[in-house]
Amino acid sequence: MMNSAAAPPSNARLPTSIKRYLLVFRIIIALIVALTVIYTCWKISHQLKTSGFDSRKINWGWISAAVVSYVSAMTLSWMFWHRVLLAIGQRAPLGKTLMAFFASQLGKYVPGKAMVVVIRTDMIRGLSTSVRSGGADSQQEFNPIQTGPAAASVFVETLTWLFVGSALGCLLLMIQFRDQRWLLIAAALVTIVAGALTAPPVFQAIARRLGVARGNDLGKSADALLAGLNWPTMIFGWLVMTLGWCLNGLSLWLVLYGMGDTGIKIEDYPLTLTCVCLATVAGFVSLLPGGIGARELVLIPLLGARFGSVHAVIAAILIRLVWLGAELLTSGIIYFMFRGRR
Repeated sequence: MMNSAAAPPSNARLPTSIKRYLLVFRIIIALIVALTVIYTCWKISHQLKTSGFDSRKINWGWISAAVVSYVSAMTLSWMFWHRVLLAIGQRAPLGKTLMAFFASQLGKYVPGKAMVVVIRTDMIRGLSTSVRSGGADSQQEFNPIQTGPAAASVFVETLTWLFVGSALGCLLLMIQFRDQRWLLIAAALVTIVAGALTAPPVFQAIARRLGVARGNDLGKSADALLAGLNWPTMIFGWLVMTLGWCLNGLSLWLVLYGMGDTGIKIEDYPLTLTCVCLATVAGFVSLLPGGIGARELVLIPLLGARFGSVHAVIAAILIRLVWLGAELLTSGIIYFMFRGRR
């Protein structure tokens, strides 16, 4: 018996009118993201000029190390997201999911945060890898990624990241800043909500209710499709995300060290980790583009208590510049490495 192969899904099968709408939709997304990123860069540049900071004091070697630390943290988040995709039966090439993950980070600079989900889901929707069954009558099948499960995987990754960050920040806040009562309450609430939503039984129930498995090409029921989203998968995510947050805290520590005259010591690392966790979570919850303003509202008072208000303001500006630069750089590099038909 001859081997048979199913053709991989392609946008070429879509009607011309739908392909045009998709093209316009993607162009609009690209323009919105580009404009918001340009505005963020302008805002950061303006803040640096008005702060009166002398950029000649900066040690760019340490700043580069901060970029590497942040990119490493994002890579860990991508690893968990890719594992979630596999857990719910969605197989895609590593390079494509890597490109989609890093490209979607720029969606954070669009108000509302939904653009991250839109960009990432759109970039992997319909992608597939071949699955060959064994034996003499082997068949090569192509299982395309479905829109519902793809979007659900992004929510799992994002909520897990949010849960771990808020839990770490809450714990560290109780140790170092017990007087920050309102900040502690807010962090605890985010921890409870995000933790509850990512608990496998709860998320599976929500996903079934939203019909994420409806119309999937794998012929699986919702229960079968979501079975892989279990406690071992989530525990892996908590461990990986914890390491990722630690790398984010290291990124801020390296920025402060690279500023030259802050007097930062290794003993200050728990402080930078606390600041990064709480500031990033606050920025996410605020729904502001890139959390601009909300992050600084948390960062500056906490850092100012140790390094003074001037250094705190400059560090808050520089860490935003470092992270934005890292996102732009990695998105560009990965795009040219893995660009293809989509």
